[in-house]
Amino acid sequence: MIKKRKYLSYSLPFILFFMMLIDGHVSSAVLKVFSVPMDFTSNLLLLFLMFATFQMEKTYLVITSGIIGILYDSYFYNVVGINFIILPLMVLVMYALFEHVYPNTFTLILSFIVFVTAISISRVLLLTIFKLTDTTILDFFARTLAPTLVLNILLTCALVVPLKKMFNVGKQV
Repeated sequence: MIKKRKYLSYSLPFILFFMMLIDGHVSSAVLKVFSVPMDFTSNLLLLFLMFATFQMEKTYLVITSGIIGILYDSYFYNVVGINFIILPLMVLVMYALFEHVYPNTFTLILSFIVFVTAISISRVLLLTIFKLTDTTILDFFARTLAPTLVLNILLTCALVVPLKKMFNVGKQV
């Protein structure tokens, strides 16, 4: 059984909120650096949610991710509902996956790639259903998903070891 850190339940909502804000800044900065017609979307919030699944209770993290999803929607989309639905569902999928998969560095990176792909496809699907975007499938894969995956793979490779230590992942206590 992994020992849960009590202080994390108090600080995690603030950490997730700041990761949401940092996501926007990282995405904007990368877009300005490359000056190409692509959409680089950082998913540090999702990365921290993934690591939080190893320390937090499921109900707490699902509710917290729902609240962060509402804030994310109001900050980035001005429409509440997209991330309010997607983030708690992704957290539930994370809990289900990590009940069966041992969290070593390789599986964490691969899992995060799957989560980023799933959340990106879910977002564009919901945005299309609600007629908030009119992107084509080819446009989405070439200009959004591919750059997003490249950016997030680089971020994950850089942060996976420090986050494993921070969240005490993979250590039996």
